[in-house]
Amino acid sequence: MAVPYTFGSATSSIPKRQNAIFPYFRSVLFLNDYGVYALVGSTTTKISDSLDGVFPSIDFTLPVYGGQVLLNNILCAVFNFKYTGGLGTSSSSRYVQAVFFEKKWFFTSNGNNLAYITSAPVGGKINLYGTDGTSCVQLYADSSSSISSYVQTSLNPMKDPIRTKQALKVGIEATLTNAAEISVTVDSETGNSPPVLLGQLASWINNAGTVISWINNSFAVITWYGGGGYTLYKTDAKQWGKYLGMTVTSTGANFVINGFEYEHELRVRF
Repeated sequence: MAVPYTFGSATSSIPKRQNAIFPYFRSVLFLNDYGVYALVGSTTTKISDSLDGVFPSIDFTLPVYGGQVLLNNILCAVFNFKYTGGLGTSSSSRYVQAVFFEKKWFFTSNGNNLAYITSAPVGGKINLYGTDGTSCVQLYADSSSSISSYVQTSLNPMKDPIRTKQALKVGIEATLTNAAEISVTVDSETGNSPPVLLGQLASWINNAGTVISWINNSFAVITWYGGGGYTLYKTDAKQWGKYLGMTVTSTGANFVINGFEYEHELRVRF
């Protein structure tokens, strides 16, 4: 039998965020107004320290839901909420999904009004579905459509926060299954470098220097690129600062960023 408890001035036997509680491996995950926690046995551990700056901008007057999903054969935990602080290049309020796996977090957005999500196993695979109250969609199911992605690393002190670093080169390790180009800026506490476009796309140019387009039987323009699989993109870097990082944007489909690499020189202290 449920034992009523008092929260504020109301007495209830229903948890405040009952739709954001679900099992995850050997734990039970739940979200409250100041963090995400994992319950293992009788021990509760906070797992959302890296999201401490996000929670003040969550609109807790609106629904908060959670569930599991398999992404790239990795079981992930997902929390869906209305975020009011802007994300990436957007400053608009919208529903976003905070995705967790292996002590890491990242965000996705599947429409500004996707208020409700839930998990459902289909053919032995855990899928995630969402709705805005009118239509139902499966999340993370389309691996071929182009999407806008925004990946920003932390600003890294490179083990010496009082030493100025001059970035010389940067590299991005990525695994591609489709043609894609990525734009990267080298960041520091002083600002961002001009964007550099990286990719394996090939252009056909005639004697007049005009780019020639290839069109198939459906009158769609064909993109030529250097093949899929693992690729190391690298470029010269024009940035300096005590801390260095990168911001990567793309509209490519279904690619994985495996790592970020830096070559830099140490300069003056303070």
